[in-house]
Amino acid sequence: MTRGHASGDRIAFLRIVMIFGVIVLHTPAYVPMSAIGEGWFDLTKAFFQLAVFRASVPVLTVISGYLLFKSCIDQQPVRCLTKKARTILIPFLCFNLPLAPVALGAEMFGGMHLSANLWPFDATGWLNAAFGLTGSPINYPLNFLRDLIVLILLAPLFGWLLRKAAWPGLVLVSVVFMGDFDGHLLQRNLMALQFYVGGMAAVRAWDLRCLDRHAGILFVTFVLACLAILHFRMEDTTYLRLASPFLLWPATAWAASTRFGVWLTGMSKYSFFLFLGHAPILMLTWILYGRYGSAIPYPVYWVMAPLVVSAILVTVYQLAIATMPGVFKAMIGASAKPAASRGQQRGGGLAQPAALNI
Repeated sequence: MTRGHASGDRIAFLRIVMIFGVIVLHTPAYVPMSAIGEGWFDLTKAFFQLAVFRASVPVLTVISGYLLFKSCIDQQPVRCLTKKARTILIPFLCFNLPLAPVALGAEMFGGMHLSANLWPFDATGWLNAAFGLTGSPINYPLNFLRDLIVLILLAPLFGWLLRKAAWPGLVLVSVVFMGDFDGHLLQRNLMALQFYVGGMAAVRAWDLRCLDRHAGILFVTFVLACLAILHFRMEDTTYLRLASPFLLWPATAWAASTRFGVWLTGMSKYSFFLFLGHAPILMLTWILYGRYGSAIPYPVYWVMAPLVVSAILVTVYQLAIATMPGVFKAMIGASAKPAASRGQQRGGGLAQPAALNI
């Protein structure tokens, strides 16, 4: 197996795991660190939701930066924007805009109170719900895509820094975004730094295997850091999110080669659709559980909900590809080219189907 194929398999494995982690992260009900109980289930739930899978967005962001700058598409701004409009912007709009009128109906006629200020009419609330202008879009996980679009707009500038002054550029990006001097440009300022670091790995041709021999100790370090966050009830996970891509990547050297890892890698084609569609399905399971699930212990719901949601979306994906492939691929930003042709392409971003179908 060549180094490129090995890295591709590891990225595919890590991406499907992290996106499933996003589903776990969003499984209701959210309990803040200050309110978690001392029971074994409360601690287990907090361990995964408030620590382990807080690594999901950082890992996915670094991967996105690495793949985009590896393709050098940042040096062709028009082509970059055109391509990313298809692979990221269109899916964002297709899986976000239709939920706004649904949420409005739920507020007006269903008696539900949602975080989006849609009724009574509020212009800012509608702009945020539809486009994530200064707040979270109505399909709240898509705030990741909203910020990724901003980073793609900044990619030509980042690329210039990466090729001319990579380390001073890293300092500049850190100061501007970690200091929150960008205003509302990014909702998750840490993403700019992670995206840039992914770009550094690509442009400076970092050896992606250099830490593999330390995979065990790095993974143990990650787990211990997560346990420390839980033990000390740490609200701020910034340091974990900064370190997690480097702590988790080496472990994929062996994890992706296991039988289960190979199976997960093969499931990576569903990952972007899982990301796009999981929030409304999760909300539906929560509503149904609240009304009809009194006989089911909550821990059973919490464990089963991510699995059920994933199974539903995989089934929907398969049915949609079989019945309306053209429309569905356009909605999720997938290429219409055969898989063999896509495999010869390079390129990046969480939403680029040519890069492992997400």
